[in-house]
Amino acid sequence: MKHFLKSLLVIAICAMPVIAMAQPESCSVKPIGAKATIKDFARAYCSQCEDDFESQALAAFNKGTSKNCVVDTKNGYVKYSVKQDGIIETLEMCFWNCDNKNEKLVAVNRVSEGGGIDESFLNFYRYNVKTKEMKLIDLPFDREPQPVDMLNKAKASKKIKNIVRTAENEDANKYMPCYKLPQVGKDITFRMADPNAVPKIMQRTGTMKWNGATFNIK
Repeated sequence: MKHFLKSLLVIAICAMPVIAMAQPESCSVKPIGAKATIKDFARAYCSQCEDDFESQALAAFNKGTSKNCVVDTKNGYVKYSVKQDGIIETLEMCFWNCDNKNEKLVAVNRVSEGGGIDESFLNFYRYNVKTKEMKLIDLPFDREPQPVDMLNKAKASKKIKNIVRTAENEDANKYMPCYKLPQVGKDITFRMADPNAVPKIMQRTGTMKWNGATFNIK
């Protein structure tokens, strides 16, 4: 019985971040022009969120580029950042045209930096041009980045490689990927959540290459 209760507690704790960062399952997009732009996707997403941060971001996106905000309609990218209690909170979004021409892939990345271990919550929506609906999907990656993908294997020592490969539980958090969406180009980059987890010379920035349908790690 004790083992059962302990298991339930572990499950509950693990589920807390997921609940805290719950995403809308779908969003109705109402393009202002003939075709949906990144501002239309941002408006559809932020208006569905209950967090005040998304409301602030939406207000900033509507006003346009400023000190804390980037609205790049041409390249299909928006970003809003603000410092709160020593932590830099960022929301960035962008989209890709899919090969089938009837769909677009919309990415939403929420990042918290400055607390020692940075956090990145990356989600994707598939937008249907005909139905004008964004639907939450699984990460369209060939595989999710692993800690070793952020090591410069040519310069990392054997000891560091072993530490990174075998890290578990809380120790593994600093080796988790922190993503950055592209304002220019099509590829997503990622780095270690803790910039000082291993010596800089032993780290590398990973890349997720867009192939028109999914992303592949390079």
